[in-house]
Parts: sequence; structure tokens; C-alpha cells
Amino acid sequence: MIWILLGVWLGCSSPSAPPSPRDPGAEPVVEPLSIGLAIPSYVHAVAWIADDQGYLADAGLDARIQVMGGSAATMTALISGSIDVGLAGGDAVIKADAAGADLVVLAVLVDRFYHRLIGRGGIASVEALRGKRIGLPFLGGPQDLAVRYALSTHGLDASEVEIVSLGKEFNRMAALLRGDIDATTSQTPPGRLAQLGATVLVDLPAEPVSFPYMALVARRNTLTSRRSALQGTLIALCRGIDFYRDHEAESLELLQRHLQGGDTEAAARQRYQTSGPDLLALPPEPRLESLRAVQDFLAKLDDPDLPDTSSVDVAGLIDRSVLLEAQRSGGCLAPR
Repeated sequence: MIWILLGVWLGCSSPSAPPSPRDPGAEPVVEPLSIGLAIPSYVHAVAWIADDQGYLADAGLDARIQVMGGSAATMTALISGSIDVGLAGGDAVIKADAAGADLVVLAVLVDRFYHRLIGRGGIASVEALRGKRIGLPFLGGPQDLAVRYALSTHGLDASEVEIVSLGKEFNRMAALLRGDIDATTSQTPPGRLAQLGATVLVDLPAEPVSFPYMALVARRNTLTSRRSALQGTLIALCRGIDFYRDHEAESLELLQRHLQGGDTEAAARQRYQTSGPDLLALPPEPRLESLRAVQDFLAKLDDPDLPDTSSVDVAGLIDRSVLLEAQRSGGCLAPR
């Protein structure tokens, strides 16, 4: 179980030693940095852009970027020390803290829901889901919260539907098209969904609500021992957001190489436009109200496999100092 794994390592990795003084003529020090991405997506891809464009190298970092297989797996890797920083959901950070981890949120690069709530043919509204089945990747995660939010804004309670765990989007889409479920969450562009006969019931990324979908997270002892590396990482990611927004063709070429999704050119452009740089925030401000909303949601879940998150000090999870330092040096500012 992931929460047992989280208890194995509670900040036991040794902090990096401070760098030794160098001769003025010596080669610049290149510091290794391991970055974990919760999933491969059109927003997590900003890390690949920051690396490919040399922004991480400009910060003196030799980056190794790997996909972790979910936010919970990212938290486990952070705690064990196998990665230095992670791009993952704020809900996973709260759960990890409740399990005894000592992590810190430095920034939130996507502060909104990422997936849409979609229905099969014949389901034209959220209200039509009463008594129906909704498939999710797993219970208690960001897509669960998104669905419950969508239901509540249309007068439904989660108790009025059946929510089932079905894993990856491919499996859920197959179940939807077979009629085994009536709705699910998806990051597939609306145009492609229409071709499949599915209907967008709620365009959740467009909803006026904050949700810490992709946060920059590190161990607290890493913040103490490698502050300059974390600042350089954040500045590089912000530069990556700028490039992503301004260079569609180059970004799509890079994404196709890293994501290996097999999208057609038209489909990739749709994903870029609906699930890409426009969802990324500058400045990437971590918002206390977003984390508190997640904490309130988790407290309402009746899941014995989840730790009790009600006592987590969510304000204490946020450290804005690295972002403020980056902004004082001219990075991570709002677009002009």
C-alpha cells in the first residue's frame, strides 16, 4: 500500500554538502537534479521543454527527468530520495504529509482542474447521470474531486451515482464506448470526443475554481540544503512556460518525441490548444484556498485506505520563499 511505503522513508536522505570554493578560472559547477513527473501530459511536458531549451542547464543543473506513474508514486520517490523535486498533485502532498512525510509546495504551475467530465451517447447533461455509473482512474484523487465538484454544481450528490475505479483513460474510454459506464473524465480534445460520439458534460478546466493539479514539490531538507538549485529549477520551468506559449510548432515537435502518443498533427494541435500552455500559470503562485479545498474534500471521503488528513497544517505545506527569490531576480513574473 502506498501509505506504508510513505512511512519507510521520512526525510532520511543525507542533505547535499555545500559546494567547495572554486578558482575563478575553473569550469562552472554542474549540479545533478532529478525531476519526477506524475504523468506524461501536455502540462507536465513543460519540464521537458525547460530541459530541451537549455533553461535547466543555464541554471547550472544537469537534469534527469522521469515519469513516475502518478502523484502518489511521485511522493514515494521524493520521500525515498530517488528524485529531488516532483511535479504532482496537491492532494497527494496532503496525503503524504498526513502519513508523516515532510514535503513542501514551492509553486503551483496548474491551479485548475485538468480533465473534462464526458458522457456516452445519449447522456446530454450532468443531471442525466443520476443513478448512472461514472468511471475514474482511482478513488480519492484529483479526478474524483473534479467529478464531485461537477455533480455538486448541477444539484447532484456523489451518493446519487455509482463511482467505479477503472484505471487508465484508455480503459475508461473503452468502457464508455461499450456502454459499461455512462461517464468518465478525459483530457481528449473536444473535437476528438465528438468523433467518438462522446459529449463534454462539464469543461472542468474552464470552471472558475482553483485546484492544485500540478505543484512543484520537494523535501523540506532539500529546500534547506539546495535552495539555489530549487530556485534555478523554478526559473527554468517559468522560462519553459513562456517558450511553450510562444512557440507552438517547436513545442509540438518536442512533445511528440517525448509523449510518443501517436497523435496526428491535427490532434496534437488540438491538445496543445485545449490542454497545454494556456492552463499553466504565471506566476505559479501556490494558493492556500486551493489546498484547503482539497483537504476539505479528502475529509469527506469514506475510504479506509486513506490517512486522516483533517489535522494536516496545509498552510505549513506552502513555502513561497523560492518563488519570491525567483521574482526578485526577474523570473516567474506575469506576462507583460
